Amino acid sequence: MMFWLAIPVTVLFYLLTRKLARRWHNLLINPILIPALLVIGLLLATNTDPSEYEAGVKPLSLLLELTVVAFALPLYQQAAKIRSRLKPILLCCGLSVVISVGTTLLIGGMIHADPSLLASVSTKSVTTPLAMSVSESMGGIPAIAAGLVIIVGMMGAIAGFPILRLAGIHHPEAQGLAMGASAHAIGTGAAAEAGNVQGAFASLAMVVCGVMTALLAPPLFYLYLWLTG
Repeated sequence: MMFWLAIPVTVLFYLLTRKLARRWHNLLINPILIPALLVIGLLLATNTDPSEYEAGVKPLSLLLELTVVAFALPLYQQAAKIRSRLKPILLCCGLSVVISVGTTLLIGGMIHADPSLLASVSTKSVTTPLAMSVSESMGGIPAIAAGLVIIVGMMGAIAGFPILRLAGIHHPEAQGLAMGASAHAIGTGAAAEAGNVQGAFASLAMVVCGVMTALLAPPLFYLYLWLTG
């Protein structure tokens, strides 16, 4: 039964949450977080196999892939700005990756975390397929990497813009870069809702940080193992 109801239930949860979010303007009423929790609760209450639900929402997953590709449009619209600021953009994205991976390894070393756990956690700020692939190449656990990516993305979508405003960061390009670099695809979706400029620069940061993480995370991880070994 859940197979046939998967899409209507998912869409209904999303639309209801969006309506509540527009009415109440509360950070906790997030169109990604709340529907996800409701779906999990429904699966547990009905004792439904998650694979059955996954099969039911396959058409939505295909549409999601097309939506990700559609992020290329705001990038094209902001191409002139991106070209004029390419060097600082690359520098910001590179520093973001080094800080994200470096602080993870530093804190992990302080608490003597297992290397496999560190390999799984260090890719938390990039999109799920990349995080799983890179963490696995370092001996991490892909399932943990995927779970952390989702958690980090939701946290970024909920609290990202309020934190940026609190820090006095109001420039749309800077906001977009910060959201894409820290909260990957989920943060990019939130940035796209804030404006075309934020969405374009978030898309760019998501892609650049993903590539840089794949290049920089393994050397940093193995350097950590060498220094602590």
